[in-house]
Amino acid sequence: MARKIAVLPESISQIIAAGEVIERPASVVKELMENSIDAGSTEIIVELTSGGLQSIRVMDNGEGMDPEDAPVALQRYATSKIKSSEDLYAIHTLGFRGEALPSIAQVSKMTLRTRNPHSLIGTEVICEGGEIKRILEIGCPVGTEVEVKNLFYNIPVKRKFLKSIQSELRHILNHFIRLSLSYPFISFKLIHEGHLLQEHIKATAPEQRIEDIFGSEVYHHLRPMGYETGEIKITGFASLPNFSKRNSGDLYFYVNGRFIKDRIIYKAVLDSYRHVLPSNQFPVVILFIHVPPSTIDVNVHPTKAEVKFKDSEKIYQAIRSALSMNGGEPITLPKEKNESLLSTSQEHFALPLPSMIHQEENAFLIREREEKIWEPQKRWPYPVLGQIQGTYILCEGEDHLIFIDQHAAHERILFERFKEEYENHSIASERLLLPILLELSMEESLLLESIGEGLKLMGFEIDPVGERLFAICSFPSLIGRRDLKEVVREILHDLSSIERSDQTEGVIHQILVTLACHSAIRGNYSLRREEMDQLLDQLASFSLSSTCPHGRPIFFPFPINELRKQFKRK
Repeated sequence: MARKIAVLPESISQIIAAGEVIERPASVVKELMENSIDAGSTEIIVELTSGGLQSIRVMDNGEGMDPEDAPVALQRYATSKIKSSEDLYAIHTLGFRGEALPSIAQVSKMTLRTRNPHSLIGTEVICEGGEIKRILEIGCPVGTEVEVKNLFYNIPVKRKFLKSIQSELRHILNHFIRLSLSYPFISFKLIHEGHLLQEHIKATAPEQRIEDIFGSEVYHHLRPMGYETGEIKITGFASLPNFSKRNSGDLYFYVNGRFIKDRIIYKAVLDSYRHVLPSNQFPVVILFIHVPPSTIDVNVHPTKAEVKFKDSEKIYQAIRSALSMNGGEPITLPKEKNESLLSTSQEHFALPLPSMIHQEENAFLIREREEKIWEPQKRWPYPVLGQIQGTYILCEGEDHLIFIDQHAAHERILFERFKEEYENHSIASERLLLPILLELSMEESLLLESIGEGLKLMGFEIDPVGERLFAICSFPSLIGRRDLKEVVREILHDLSSIERSDQTEGVIHQILVTLACHSAIRGNYSLRREEMDQLLDQLASFSLSSTCPHGRPIFFPFPINELRKQFKRK
């Protein structure tokens, strides 16, 4: 019988191994930048074409390599950072496995140019698909330059799964920012298509780099922290409770200078803010943890994105202690505004509100796209019993109690109203007498640029007025005069999950969803009886689905028979 198991040829196994390290253009940028940092560079320049899909070039002024070492660096497991097995437990560098350069070379057309300070002439190594084609002597400055072209040219299936230029560029920017934050005393430049996207000059203090990356608005809401216990030292910055984000994208965790993702650290940070931030809000935290290298294992993930702590409980407690101090200012719960409902949402109650309820044999249908049997009515047919926890409206039907999520219902209603105006080309735009200035991160700026056409179609006019600074000049009248900066930020956050920003209809749909969500009345918000009646009357006027645009149920029917059973009346 022929054997089913066979050892893969080296040519295939090397490509598989390379794929574990190099996932996309951002992986190349990360690995090359880390090599440059380890080489003692004080200046690192990243140049890209087509979001790294066409070419990536990383240049540094580090120590460079000898002519003898340059070709050896392209062999797997070739490294200057590990000499013995004991060295694996005393890692002080970002790269150490000897996998980055050979993995990149395996899946691209790569040129390496390098010279050390002791040599008068440099070395150029030209490699294609992992095979060295030529080794030349050339004139070049001290340091190393790696140029990578046509990534995954020899793995068309993998290249096919790469995203749009803007999407790949955002992934690269994430790695660029992470490393720039951790090494403020190095100058970094990011250039795309000949245009300087981001530059961080050498800082004299970490605070300067943080303000440079996040902007002054975010920086002024941060407080420094410092904590030390035993072998654990923690420094960094954390936001006070009066400032938060809708996502966890601004949580940066470093262990001995290496950016990592760790569930223990993540949990410690969120637990520290649990009682001072809503569950759907996140702080801004930049955390630098310093521990002896022997107490962590950095070799648990192909891309070195995770570490394993010898004593994770100590790390958890140390982070909790560091954040509780937060620069000497105790974390306190911010006061909430108690504005009148009518002052913030009354204009929307005048809009036609579709019904989310279908009927069939006295039962409520929960499924989307079910045949709509409910006939639109002028008034809501079920009497309102009251409101529960300021979030749910309770009504009484013939055979059911009906629980309605007021936010989800209003969100669906507004979404359909906004969608109707868009489809009828009747969106009215209101121009601001004084434009509102909006400072964005580089990632948000790139995203805003890519969805500009969609925002314009929706009635927004947002013009660039400086580096990462924009002016909101017009906004759609249908959303009212709210916090327009927060509205735009929420749109950008929600659209960050759309990989291909050239899909205009997808962009428009997400903008509509975000505007509806932001404009709808919230949960935990008390309504007067007439306001509930008004909302439900409008709810009855159209036939519609039973979920909000995000897919959450709008209502929940509870059979009266079940209530009778609980009280043993049936």
